Amino acid sequence: MFKWFAPLLLFAGKPDVLFRILVAVLAGAILFFGVWLISNIALTFDTLKNPYIVAIYGVVLLCFFTLVGVVSWLRLRRLSAPAKISLPAGAPEIPLPNEIITKRADKISRQWDRHDHRPEPAARARVIPPPSVAPPLVPKSPARAVLVVTGPAYAGKTTLVAGLVQATSSIAADAGESVRLSDAGAIDADERHLNDAVAATETSDGVLFVVDQDLRAPEVAAIKRLTATGKPLYLVLNKSDQFNGSDRDAILVSIRAKLPAGFSAANVVSVAAAPSPVEREIEDARGRVRTELRRPAADLRALLNLLSRIFSSSPGRPLRFEADV
Repeated sequence: MFKWFAPLLLFAGKPDVLFRILVAVLAGAILFFGVWLISNIALTFDTLKNPYIVAIYGVVLLCFFTLVGVVSWLRLRRLSAPAKISLPAGAPEIPLPNEIITKRADKISRQWDRHDHRPEPAARARVIPPPSVAPPLVPKSPARAVLVVTGPAYAGKTTLVAGLVQATSSIAADAGESVRLSDAGAIDADERHLNDAVAATETSDGVLFVVDQDLRAPEVAAIKRLTATGKPLYLVLNKSDQFNGSDRDAILVSIRAKLPAGFSAANVVSVAAAPSPVEREIEDARGRVRTELRRPAADLRALLNLLSRIFSSSPGRPLRFEADV
């Protein structure tokens, strides 16, 4: 006997599906009643033989069926749309425990690695240039600081350096404090590359360590070696536009938890040096709407604010970034 109630128990946990079925059944019943009514009225009008009455009733029934169909379709479409959940005004936000956030960050990293088909970085080949006359050396302007940029391959280090230079290109060389950015390359190709990055760090004023996801074991080990030189390290989570707000926050919390003891949480920022294109609806002068893919502007504000706060020396002289080529 209870087997007949099994389908109802399945719908008990999904009231939206059950309500959708009830709306469809109600609409079908109304339409069935309309068909029955048309049949009876048709027999009556066939007896009266009055074409005007037939036309009036036909228009009324057409409006009736159109109204029922439109209302049912709109209702079913509204039920199919995802529900929007909004917190009441002034409701306090309850922070999630670090265990849940770390678990979420690890899950995102595993999904990233599973769907990531980036090739392994090739070993750097020694290129012997042909003998030629060396161009005259142009002396570089004195720099306020020198930062080494490193991190895993394909994290967007070159794009980040170009974005910082472009963001401050309007500042004249004599009107701001120059910060030179030196790209030390990737650190996950082999041990020799990591040694080169450590050697470059010893003669610099700090390190920009760029990643595009949660820290993995090789990157944690590289950060420990870089911080052992005594130089400050600033960790940059690039490509943050590819994560939603909650996932980005979970990754940042997980990164801070994996950093060495005593590492300042303020030195971990997220940027989007080259955001992915997004669809935008554009309306022309005639009112026609078309969809285009447009790339948003780079978002480097968090990193610019961090470096301006650290390397600011005199008021009225903003930082100006230069690429060490």
